[in-house]
Amino acid sequence: MKAVFAPRVLAGALLLALTASVAQSGPPPVVRWAEGAPNATSDNKNGMKVEGLKSDDLQLFVAISDLKETQYNRLWVEVSNHGKAPIDFNPESAVLLKGDKGIRAEVSDKAAKSIQKYGEAKAQELSSAKCTNMIATQCAPNNSQMQESKQVQSFTSQQSQWLKDNAIKQKTLAPGESEQGYIAFKKDKKAAEYILRLPVGTETFEFPGLSAENKPPSYDNL
Repeated sequence: MKAVFAPRVLAGALLLALTASVAQSGPPPVVRWAEGAPNATSDNKNGMKVEGLKSDDLQLFVAISDLKETQYNRLWVEVSNHGKAPIDFNPESAVLLKGDKGIRAEVSDKAAKSIQKYGEAKAQELSSAKCTNMIATQCAPNNSQMQESKQVQSFTSQQSQWLKDNAIKQKTLAPGESEQGYIAFKKDKKAAEYILRLPVGTETFEFPGLSAENKPPSYDNL
């Protein structure tokens, strides 16, 4: 009896270990925001809708808004570690979902450079002479065009630097530690409603119903 029973016990133990291993390697649990849920909050601050979501170890607050006169939206995020172990946070893992399509978070330095280059191109376009006759030597930008060109370059340079200064960075949060800042996302071609999906540590947080106007820069119409 003992000779037959031992292999069965061993086989059972191996099966349990395999099952546990598969469970641990599966997709991370999803914590989803829902109106009225005890772990979800909603508030309006400075004209922005701020949503909060809490799990056993984490608390997140998010709000989306326009990064004016750029090709980007900005997502404000505050993440707090209420657990007993360090938690990894990578803002570049965030994605805005719309149907079966997604907009991935931009690398903040890359987005800032893109904003800077866009401003330089528009400034150059404004300061270029617009000839109304065939004699090019008589063409020159007027004072109004030159002034607007400088304003465009100055403002987009400020927006680029603002993103560099305020972007939230990849970090390991110690127990009790919080971090906040902004994540940049390329704008869609028209207003849209998204689901934000943001993995943090071993969990994935989802915020449905984030609305963005996706206003294009007004300089695009110049």
